[in-house]
Amino acid sequence: MSELNPKQREAAQFKDGIAAVIAVPGSGKTRTMMERIGILVNEYGIPPEHILGLTFTRNAAEEMRSRLVPVLGNLSSRVRLSTIHSFCLHLLKSEGRVFEILSGKEQLIFIKNVMKRLRIKDLTLGTILREISLAKNNIIDPTEFKDLFYGDKTMMQVANIYESYEEAKSNKLLLDFDDLLLEAYYLLRDNDAGPISSHAMSKKHSCRPKSHSMFKTVRLFMTVGRYAACLIICV
Repeated sequence: MSELNPKQREAAQFKDGIAAVIAVPGSGKTRTMMERIGILVNEYGIPPEHILGLTFTRNAAEEMRSRLVPVLGNLSSRVRLSTIHSFCLHLLKSEGRVFEILSGKEQLIFIKNVMKRLRIKDLTLGTILREISLAKNNIIDPTEFKDLFYGDKTMMQVANIYESYEEAKSNKLLLDFDDLLLEAYYLLRDNDAGPISSHAMSKKHSCRPKSHSMFKTVRLFMTVGRYAACLIICV
């Protein structure tokens, strides 16, 4: 705690409600978060297994783990720290969802097959993947996509590909990377008092403004459950 400045110390010690730490890279957000987890466990008596730390990349999750060890010692292994996508996968599997994850190569094959079936040749794979991913990040399903771009010939082609792509995945019980956030969001939204409640406690997450599905999923992590949630958003 002695290494934290007054504002960082205030965030680390904040007990009730939401603590949002917004600062530039390299300003000590991760250190503040790890100190906060230490305080939750050592001073406020929160069981370490009830604390969830989320970040965007594997490297960041590993850094969180390495910084937590000096704070909590052996107890650090009981804190769940992972990427948000990894945790969403864990959450869906723990709730009995049966599916496989599409690899990037498999996703390309799926899109190519859909384009061939629909006889669409004047769109690039990059454009299609970007538009579908952007739609999912904004929680826009194929029907809403069609309504949004009605009258736009090019975007209606994308909409038809999007719709067929989703149907093809569903028939084979497949999810792509973006689906992990969406499905976790729907699960949390529709089961706000179920067995997933113990997952909501303390989180760290780097949000990209365009990814509304990610932001909403984290918001639901924050509000679901029988424990008071502490959310630190680092951007």
